[in-house]
Amino acid sequence: MILKKELMPEILKEKIVFKDTLTLEEADLKDGKHTFKRMRVNREDGAAVLVYNTETNKVILTKQFRYAILKQAKEEIVEVLAGKVEKGLSPEETAVKETKEEIGYKIEKSALVHICSVFISPGYTSERLHLYYTEVTNAQHVAEGGGLEHENEDIQIVEMPLESFFQKLQSMELSDAKTVMAGQWLINKRSPRDIPSPH
Repeated sequence: MILKKELMPEILKEKIVFKDTLTLEEADLKDGKHTFKRMRVNREDGAAVLVYNTETNKVILTKQFRYAILKQAKEEIVEVLAGKVEKGLSPEETAVKETKEEIGYKIEKSALVHICSVFISPGYTSERLHLYYTEVTNAQHVAEGGGLEHENEDIQIVEMPLESFFQKLQSMELSDAKTVMAGQWLINKRSPRDIPSPH
């Protein structure tokens, strides 16, 4: 049986219904004879980096206040560092900039390994996340980190032994999606002898 090819709905009209730090858009759509409305948060792409210090055998993560999950999370969650891709910057340039701002390490674009680029929640937002991995040494720690004061960032730096990181992944103690994706990628890349067995 040959399935009938489905046509994409036609956009009849789009308008901005709210604009602040986020932009909320509403669209009138037509699918065949039916018309309907949809809304989306139109947001810049993001870039995130899982950083591993080869000298200390630790991954370098962050913690910061997240208003959006305040009612669901009992405490600040552990995350890989991340930031939005600003106009004029590439995702790789953003990853380099955010690594220095948030955890104080200077890296080069050439040292980034691209893990994946994914839509983080396509049901409501246009945002796409570009996820990377990089390795650093102590000599690359050139700044204090902690984020930018004028952006009201107060970022805690979390240095976690690699074995502990893998254990938290396997016991499902980490709840940030980008951190779990990057961590599972790293598990798949490491030698089996480096990965602890679940207890």
